[in-house]
Amino acid sequence: MAITAYTFDEGKAAAYLDLCSRLYKQDTNWIVPLRSRALSQFSREFFFYREGGNAHRHFLATTAGRQVGHASAFVPSKAKNATGQSAGLIGFFECVDDAAVASDLLGQAIDWMRAEHSIRRVWAPMQFDVWHGYRFMTRGFQERSFFGEPYNKPYYPGMFSQQGFEVCKRWYSLEIASSRQLRKLIAPCKEAYDRAVADGYRFLSIDVHDHALMASLQSAIESSYQNFLGLAPLAPDQFKKVVEAYAEALDPRFAIVAIDPAGVLSGFAIAYPDYAHALNAMHGSESLIARLSFYLRARRIRRAVFFMIGITPTEARRRRGIGHALHYRCLDQLLAAGFETIVFALLAEDSPGWRLVENRKEEAQKEYALYEAVFEP
Repeated sequence: MAITAYTFDEGKAAAYLDLCSRLYKQDTNWIVPLRSRALSQFSREFFFYREGGNAHRHFLATTAGRQVGHASAFVPSKAKNATGQSAGLIGFFECVDDAAVASDLLGQAIDWMRAEHSIRRVWAPMQFDVWHGYRFMTRGFQERSFFGEPYNKPYYPGMFSQQGFEVCKRWYSLEIASSRQLRKLIAPCKEAYDRAVADGYRFLSIDVHDHALMASLQSAIESSYQNFLGLAPLAPDQFKKVVEAYAEALDPRFAIVAIDPAGVLSGFAIAYPDYAHALNAMHGSESLIARLSFYLRARRIRRAVFFMIGITPTEARRRRGIGHALHYRCLDQLLAAGFETIVFALLAEDSPGWRLVENRKEEAQKEYALYEAVFEP
């Protein structure tokens, strides 16, 4: 087996995507990425590579000319743990079911970070930062995937455990497939919504073309998730690009912000139709025929993903129940639009959002984890 390190090489990046396609060819739960967008993350023009202080290496493993594994090592200048210590990242990991291949591949990625950048703490999997994809799925592989979900081979977590990685945080997804249960779930929140409207709060759709609104939304998200593991502020133009990547999925009825009586954005809730099946119909292409296949299937979707909710620290101190009001407004809109199943996605183990789903963590069908390893100097 040979492992080749590279920084920018379109052919090797394409080989990584070919490896993905081969590994997941028979897996209907794998959501095929749009190839051009995936390749852009290996381009010199991608924001991470242009920011000063960042470093990276990609590693491609081959046997007899056949791709068998890939890993990327990132050293972001902004990645810090809760005590301010720098962290390296391993992302874009894919590998055949061979522990020796994984060991050599991860070993080289870790050795490069330690030798070249004195990194002792490594998080995995994470591409660039928490905004661009991270976490392994650890339970629920038999369940249907949803758009925006981490997905991987079931044996990947074990490969990292064998290299000294341990779980540092867990997340869960809970699917409720009953409009009756969903109505019952949000009923207690209606009072908070009615009170907020009476108090002068407005609930508006997110307009990704409204620059002032996007700046306020970024501030609200970063402040409400300020203690989130690995969260680093983005430059405004990069935040815009992250949101634009989801813009086609966002329906203005289900992506909303709360504006307080003084006109200040105080909270947000984002849900979207689950486009997983429609995206797979595109087979990674963005051609006219592929787009038509997407839209024909998208019209029949009856499953939605409740992706994100939060309020600013200022709003939290008011204790006006705006989180409950946003929860009610967003889900009420989904139910009114005919969605019969909702996935409450990627709730952190310590998230206050569990209260909005009646603390039903034990019923969660899926589990995910971020791993960490700390090495001696």
